Amino acid sequence: MKIKGKLIGLILLLTANLAGAEEFRFTGFYDYFGGIEPYRGYENLKSRVYMRPYFSGYDEDSGLEWVFSAKLWTDLMDETARIDPWDILDEAYLFLPAGNFDFYLGQRVLTYGFADVYGPLNMAGSANRAPLSLDEAYEARRPDPMFQVKFYPTFNDTLELAYVPVTRPDRERSDSVYLPDTKDTVIWSDNPYITDKLHNLFVSYSRYGEKLDWQFIYGNYVENTPDFVVPTVSSSTSVDITTEYNRKQTFGIAYSTGLWNTTLSQDFAFNLTDNLDGTELGSQNSDVTVNTQILANLPGSILSQTSIVYSYFLNYDKVAAGSDADATEYLNGVFHVYHTQPLEQIAFVVGHFERAFLRETLKTQLNVGYFFSPQVYLAPRAAFSISDYWAFETGADITLGDPPDADLRRNPSDDNYYVRLIYRY
Repeated sequence: MKIKGKLIGLILLLTANLAGAEEFRFTGFYDYFGGIEPYRGYENLKSRVYMRPYFSGYDEDSGLEWVFSAKLWTDLMDETARIDPWDILDEAYLFLPAGNFDFYLGQRVLTYGFADVYGPLNMAGSANRAPLSLDEAYEARRPDPMFQVKFYPTFNDTLELAYVPVTRPDRERSDSVYLPDTKDTVIWSDNPYITDKLHNLFVSYSRYGEKLDWQFIYGNYVENTPDFVVPTVSSSTSVDITTEYNRKQTFGIAYSTGLWNTTLSQDFAFNLTDNLDGTELGSQNSDVTVNTQILANLPGSILSQTSIVYSYFLNYDKVAAGSDADATEYLNGVFHVYHTQPLEQIAFVVGHFERAFLRETLKTQLNVGYFFSPQVYLAPRAAFSISDYWAFETGADITLGDPPDADLRRNPSDDNYYVRLIYRY
């Protein structure tokens, strides 16, 4: 009861006076995106003003700490494009250390595993699935309301449990998508939260050693990426295809260790969906995914990070043909591509390289990807620090080879570049 009373008191204190925060940070920028796809010509894609304030504080009497942050953005070229009001509140939570326990209550991003790119164990929280830049950091993931407890039985061990009562769907393309071969229309859910399926549970055990770190992870949760409901499979009958969000289980193991002058980490995930037999049209297949990540310093003061991702999809392509085999084959292919399951097995490589110049004033990056389809992805980046507070950033996203099938693509845009003037306080 004593702890509960202090929690209520601190909540009232936060809502009454954020100006009393012990720490305040602010990120704001203006950026512009332009389309440079040769076959489409030049396009004005986005002109965004973005602001993110961050407050945190500490109560000495109770030991409670609090964090409150928010996001706001609007597109100057499209007055209808702005942040969803449900997304304005970002991470906002209370933190209470109590002996061998840590308690968190509020909205917080949960991360699992050691992989930084395409981590198969990062299953908690929804994501922006239609970014113009694949490494978009400002609208990448959204926190969910949750309660989290961490227990430290020894200095090297951590047992963690997180309960998320309700989660949100991934942010997809806002407009409906027309499928030309079957004349159907995919309509996205506009609900801010997934309320028909509640309760998400994540459990992890971590062991941190001098030479080897381990994590064992289990999640039973509602998948933020949708499956699809097709009322009628027919090339002659047009229907509205809607989305549904189904439960999923993830069993994972991850480790990280030093290997000569590099750091090697691997995340292993077994994802078990409701569609274990693979017969449900529009549903994700269960899979086994491994992400191998190597962090190394290359000659010339270049920091490199290489990720090799391999996935095997159980009972792939077991959907029955039905009365309209052509329509079934087409829809099955569209949904498999959308779920990043175009083949029974896929493998791709993503490399990240960065180097600083002019005493860290200029930082350059190059992201390179070779995907399972014959595509090469190039993303050069550069950031120049004008002062302690101001910086200029620029970059481009370029794909070599034929663009993928646009029927249900998450990002309708192709090659683009951006420029950004950013202020950090």
